[in-house]
Amino acid sequence: PRSSGFDPRRPRVMEELVFTEREYVRSLGYILTHYLPLMDRLDIPQDLRGKRGVIFGNLEKLYDFHSHYFLPELEACQREPAMVARCFLRHSESFGLYALYSKNKPQSDALILHRRHDIFKRKQQELGDMMDLSSYLLRPIQRISKYSLLLQDMLGLAGSCRAEIQAAADLVRFQMRHGNDLLTMDAIQDCDVNLKEQGQLIRQDEFTVFFRKKKCVRRVFLFEDLILFSKTKRTDVGNDVYVYKQSFKTSDIGMTHNSGMSALCFEIWFRRRKSEDTYTLKASSMEVKKAWTTDLERILWDQAAHSRELRMQERVFMGMGRKPFMDIQPSEAAICDRAISCVLPGRSKQLLHLILISTESSGECTNLFSSSERSCLSAISGEAVDDSSYVSQSSQPRAPPCRTPSLRINGSPALTRKKPGVVSKPPHPASALVQVKVE
Repeated sequence: PRSSGFDPRRPRVMEELVFTEREYVRSLGYILTHYLPLMDRLDIPQDLRGKRGVIFGNLEKLYDFHSHYFLPELEACQREPAMVARCFLRHSESFGLYALYSKNKPQSDALILHRRHDIFKRKQQELGDMMDLSSYLLRPIQRISKYSLLLQDMLGLAGSCRAEIQAAADLVRFQMRHGNDLLTMDAIQDCDVNLKEQGQLIRQDEFTVFFRKKKCVRRVFLFEDLILFSKTKRTDVGNDVYVYKQSFKTSDIGMTHNSGMSALCFEIWFRRRKSEDTYTLKASSMEVKKAWTTDLERILWDQAAHSRELRMQERVFMGMGRKPFMDIQPSEAAICDRAISCVLPGRSKQLLHLILISTESSGECTNLFSSSERSCLSAISGEAVDDSSYVSQSSQPRAPPCRTPSLRINGSPALTRKKPGVVSKPPHPASALVQVKVE
């Protein structure tokens, strides 16, 4: 049954998506059937030998994905926008092929457009085709843009499945931008950091950066694990390159969404540094600022959750968790009398008898020490810093600390510290756990 939010224009959008998908798959197969085998011929020009991957990129993988997975799933969606959106989201990793294809496209164009090899032109004439190879190789770039337009049309006609279609549209837009970001990343020079180990490149933009009393323009790159500052430099041939200046691990930074300097500004600050060591970034528009603060906030929250999980695992492994060894059950074979007798060398008539009061079967134990101060939270990634030298083992349950990532809206860093606890009094001599008897 159709929902009350049904729009008669929706089937036409769905039909266009499936029809153009079939044509797209046919075009990819056409390239692989007629042009790719030319690379194996003996009379191929010398400067094209071994350049199969440069000219065609990952076109074979794109064809396999669309012909064997994406097209059949789209055809099975039965004109349901929610199912279409799920197709995109389910194959989000495979859509990363488009960013890699876009990154390789300039090198492909340099070989087949700028040098205009006759081998491809002759094949076009033999096929009697009006389109040349370079036009066919542009199809993946055109297709990812078409997905974005069709999803926007579906979004305007969506009912209850609007959130899923929006997520699919965001996925496609990210891949369109990511290909250009990867090209820009390749232009970073003099960088002493292995960028392949810093997680996915999220975005890159140009900012006006204020640090102490200095002001400069920087191209800033945001990775999952790193934020990198570079300076744009124009080369002799007219291309832009980006000279590395400095970088910081995202696990060491905090963010303030707003700055008193301007509504377009946000701040990046650091743990265990002076307050003046704060970078203020001024974006070119509110849209750019919102995109950056949203991505940075997500990264900081993810790192806070990951850091908390690692610390909890470490505490469990060390037997310091809130409920350690819960699998140990009371048993008659348990040792209850923990008495130790020994004879001191040279003093046979003196016997040191140590009697340790055994714990009751209920598992309660007495505190010899109490922590001088509860643990506090670092402002970065919710890191817990234990100010105490001893671990409290009171039978009373203790509430876990509230962990907060390194975020603040306007004020100072969100450093949370518990109030100092009350140090327990030392045990009364009459109730001491050790008795010494000398005969």
